[in-house]
Amino acid sequence: MNLEKSFNVALATRDMKKKDLAAQMSVTPSYITQVTKNGALSVSKLQELSEALGYKVWQFIKLGEE
Repeated sequence: MNLEKSFNVALATRDMKKKDLAAQMSVTPSYITQVTKNGALSVSKLQELSEALGYKVWQFIKLGEE
């Protein structure tokens, strides 16, 4: 799973910036950067991130594999 690619594709598709997503998730933009760079993300946060971007978890993961 390439979380960083999934994240970048999802942001571009939704025309969002990291700061917009961070605000929606009530986290800092640096947290978003940290989890996408090193992949350290709990299942619940992955689900929250996916939903905030308008994807189901499997759809979000698939974005990084295409």
